[in-house]
Amino acid sequence: MKKVSKKPSKISKAPPPGWPSEEVVKEFEKKTRKSLVTKLLPPNPGLVEYTKQTLCEHFIRYRRDENITQRELAKRLDVTENRVSEILHYHHQTFTIDRLIELLSRIKPDVRIKVA
Repeated sequence: MKKVSKKPSKISKAPPPGWPSEEVVKEFEKKTRKSLVTKLLPPNPGLVEYTKQTLCEHFIRYRRDENITQRELAKRLDVTENRVSEILHYHHQTFTIDRLIELLSRIKPDVRIKVA
């Protein structure tokens, strides 16, 4: 039987071509550490989850169309910036559908909800 020498494999500390450097990654993590991450719908969302997600999309479109900041949207809705951030990042678990509709009607008084 031959003895096989086990040489430790070399691990490169340099990132693969096209990848950001370690410094860039650390700086990004530092900047985004306190940021709220946008939540995605699960593969098979329930009707309530889907409805809340759809309502949140209206706030995002409104903010984009009006070209306003999150702070300005919070003022228009008369809620805190944290609550607006939750809506804009789809963290709607603390909201009821009624509450989202109530808030939406503050910025879009003529909003109509269609149930099919």
